[in-house]
Amino acid sequence: MSTSRLRVALCTDGVYPLAMGGMQRHSRLLAEHLARSGEIELTVLHPHQGRIFDVSLGITEVHVPDIDKSKFYLGELWRYSVRVGAKLEELKPVVIMSQGFCVWQGASRFSDRLIVHPHGLEMFQMLTRKERFLGWPFRAALKHIVRRSTVVVSLGGKLTTILQGVAKGSACRVVVIPNATEVPSEAPSTSASKGPLALLFVGRFAFNKGLDVLMTVARRFVQEGREDRVRFDLAGDGPLLADYQQRGLPKNVNLCGRVNDDQLHALYASCDSLILPTRFEGMPTVVLEAMAQAKPIIVSDVGATAEQVNMHNGYLLPPGDAEALYQAIMAFTERSPEVRARMGRYSYDRVKERFSWPVASAAFVALFREIGGARKV
Repeated sequence: MSTSRLRVALCTDGVYPLAMGGMQRHSRLLAEHLARSGEIELTVLHPHQGRIFDVSLGITEVHVPDIDKSKFYLGELWRYSVRVGAKLEELKPVVIMSQGFCVWQGASRFSDRLIVHPHGLEMFQMLTRKERFLGWPFRAALKHIVRRSTVVVSLGGKLTTILQGVAKGSACRVVVIPNATEVPSEAPSTSASKGPLALLFVGRFAFNKGLDVLMTVARRFVQEGREDRVRFDLAGDGPLLADYQQRGLPKNVNLCGRVNDDQLHALYASCDSLILPTRFEGMPTVVLEAMAQAKPIIVSDVGATAEQVNMHNGYLLPPGDAEALYQAIMAFTERSPEVRARMGRYSYDRVKERFSWPVASAAFVALFREIGGARKV
């Protein structure tokens, strides 16, 4: 196999922290780790003005005019893809990776070199009839892109089954490469909490995150006189934050608001477990981040969370089930500090082995070389 650097274009609609979101964070970290591998000649197409990556990484940056957020979002994504496609025609990379819908219009031009990474597949996991109706154009768009790609990346778990159905009947194949996070070289030390166990929620204050289920459980602890057993710390913001602030909270719930990276790291370090009663999800980065800090996890069995959590490091629960969440928390409080520490250590070992950035970036490099080697260029 050739050891020459492979020309790869990474197409994204935003890069963290100039754009917020799991896919945008993934774009930044993936680009940086690919550049550090020494095997990839990387060009990143993004909508931001000026240089955003450290010049020492050697990443070529190509500006693509951003979408107009005042206009119809899906239509703007289409027009953004038109601009991305024109740049790709000029660049002629050997391999193209599209985050989401960035390579859409005229995707057939790049079929033999195109990898699409749709991330969480929220549009396939909508709960209400209204949500499913609003999501169908996004499902149709993704199906169009996938069937004109050579590979679609799945984060694993139930998402793989969804993508196999989307790709069925086309030449596109599904390749599983999980999400990743930065992992300390040594497992962080943990100590037993004094007072209530601290259960940390990190996420957007929106219906799909299951905050109503969490609040139901928090109120039950208060009603039963058990508020001294657990405290719920909620970090994040979103459309429901003001509503919860106005209506009043159970006395065992603490709103942290939106936090920066340093504050979030401190919350991970001080909590006893991450709790995420989400109704649908991809592979939550917050779960990986908490695992990297040697924390047990209480999470819904949705998306690819079963790839992250099992009986050794936490609890997988039916989504939307307040009774199951209550029973899991009760069981967790009854475990000894030594058992909780072992659960946390299992989290750390698992994330380091399977979900660290060196592991993920190596998988992407191998995939890029496979596709690049199969093309006649």
